[in-house]
Parts: sequence; C-alpha cells; structure tokens
Amino acid sequence: MAKLLQLSKVNVEKEPGKNKIKRAQFEGFPVAVRMGVHGGVAEFFKLKPDEPLPSTLDYVVAAIGGCMTGTVAGALEARGISAAPDKLRVEAEGRIEEVDGKMILTHVALRYRLKVPKEKRASVEKALEHHETLCAVSESVRRGIVVEWKSEIEEESEAGSLMTKAR
Repeated sequence: MAKLLQLSKVNVEKEPGKNKIKRAQFEGFPVAVRMGVHGGVAEFFKLKPDEPLPSTLDYVVAAIGGCMTGTVAGALEARGISAAPDKLRVEAEGRIEEVDGKMILTHVALRYRLKVPKEKRASVEKALEHHETLCAVSESVRRGIVVEWKSEIEEESEAGSLMTKAR
C-alpha cells in the first residue's frame, strides 16, 4: 500500500504568442521555470523559435540525471568519499525519437565520471551496482506513471462575461 509523502503542485501556463514557451511555477518557490523547443524538437513541430529553450522532455532527462546523481553522491558520501563537482560529474543523454508519428523520449543514458581514492574503488563499484533502485525518478519512469486529467470549461459571452456550464 502506498503512503502519500507529498503532493507536488505546479501551475503551468503558455506564454502569449505563437510559440511553444510554457512557464512552470512550483508551489513554494519564487522563480518560474521556462520551457520551450529547440533543435530536433523544434524541427518536429516545424518551428524556428525566436528563443530556443529546453523542451519538456529535456527536463525529464535532467530530472532522471539529477536524481541519479544525488543517489550516487549520497552513496559516495556515506562511504566517506567526496562527491564534489571535481570528483563526480554526470552526463545525461536522452534519445527523443519519432515513434508512430509521435515524439517520444525512448532512452536515457547516464555517464558517470568519478575520481575516487584507489582503496575505495571496490566500495564505489558496489554502491553503483545498487544505486538506481534508490532513485525515485528513475523508478517512477520505469514503473510507468499514471497520468490523468479533467477539465473545467467556462464559456465567455460575446460581451466578455463568463457563463459556466457544468456537466
């Protein structure tokens, strides 16, 4: 049985204009994150963005990379090994492909670059064997995330006043 730990609440709005730029405002944090299109994602939508920005799928790749980095860093630090930027660096690469006419993130590959004391190598290798199962993002993606939605639609009259229709 699952135990609720937190509800992640994010308000997302599309910026005005003919662009694919969205702003995501995480509850409790003052700065919104901007997402858009660039590269192959822009080409897929046949767009030439004035302001190329990371796509929503880039953020998924970053979330997996960030979680896995944190998991590895925690395992290293628990063993008395530094996880400072000059000792641990992670490159995350996501394959965004067209599958059945849809754009899909099909594969995420991580490359860890570690500098560890020689006498700690075996301990680090053991930690790496088990770290992935401790990453909430990787586990969530692997297990499949249930996505559901509902809508509330308000109709505006020609004069601009709102009329609500319930169904």
